[in-house]
Amino acid sequence: METSKTSSTVVVVDIGEHLFKVEKHSLLTGANASIKSETFRVGGHDWAIAYYPNGDASIVDGQFMSIFIYLMSATESEVTASFSLCLQDRASPVTGEKNKTIFTKTFLPAMNHTGWGVSQFMSKDDLAASGCLEDDCLWIKCTVDISQLIAEDDDDRSSSITVPPSNLSTDVRSIIESGLKPDLTVKIGNSSRSFNANVCVLRARSPVFEVLLHYIYNDCLPGFMEEATEEATSMARDLLVAANGYGIQRLKVMCERRLSQSLDIHTVSSTLDLAEQYQCQQLKESCLKYMAKDGQRLRAIKKTEGFKQLIKNHPLIMGDIIDKVSDKLNRQAATTPAPTPPP
Repeated sequence: METSKTSSTVVVVDIGEHLFKVEKHSLLTGANASIKSETFRVGGHDWAIAYYPNGDASIVDGQFMSIFIYLMSATESEVTASFSLCLQDRASPVTGEKNKTIFTKTFLPAMNHTGWGVSQFMSKDDLAASGCLEDDCLWIKCTVDISQLIAEDDDDRSSSITVPPSNLSTDVRSIIESGLKPDLTVKIGNSSRSFNANVCVLRARSPVFEVLLHYIYNDCLPGFMEEATEEATSMARDLLVAANGYGIQRLKVMCERRLSQSLDIHTVSSTLDLAEQYQCQQLKESCLKYMAKDGQRLRAIKKTEGFKQLIKNHPLIMGDIIDKVSDKLNRQAATTPAPTPPP
């Protein structure tokens, strides 16, 4: 039987913001009127905003304005970007964001002059009442969040949880510089095995004087934890609980990532239960994303005993699931392919 595998690359994140000032707004008349911003660079790519004051070609009555974001430069690898578009009230730049819309678009290699956005961004009546048209100028604020991730598995299991960088070298260096010898011996159960340890290491590696020796001295999980087995998944759950209790945050996040990569219809509910119990927000988000992938999957999950137990333990979680499904449907409805960019 063929075993499914997951693979991913390092996530590279960059965030940029651009303010597009549309001057002499009242002169932008006509059904095909449009104006494009200068290009701005985020994540090594060139972007531009296109504004259609009377709507793009899909708006028949011309009562709505349209805003789109365009990738102006070609990309050598797949790039996923999240966009935030809103109008900026210059009288209140901190809180004056109007009609904010957030959506995500994946751009494939060699694609350029390709865009995505919102055809019915705001009606002309709402724009006039918004207070954003000051001195016949309109400010459009665009935030671009680049997160580049290669090869996500077929089941859409999340592998985008980023583990904090290792600080083992700093901790070990402090021991070397101090010249201290091991001052503690830890015995393993009733066996003859034992480990020499330093009290200073235990204090440096965890806020609590306790240890999970393999992780503390190696800064990684045992090799069997990388295998897609029930034993590895079960151990990840136990380690997450231990890491939470001992205050070892990096280990806790590593366990979150490991569990997010082993989600299936029968385990996602119990994993979400665990995430709720131990405040694992990234793992919770991965579970909700997996559940909301499609209606058939969610219906199958709801029939499992794990889902029934989840609702019993956390009755309010159903609201989070519904919100996740609604967000996905709203993004699909609100985001439409952009027309050809204006010259």
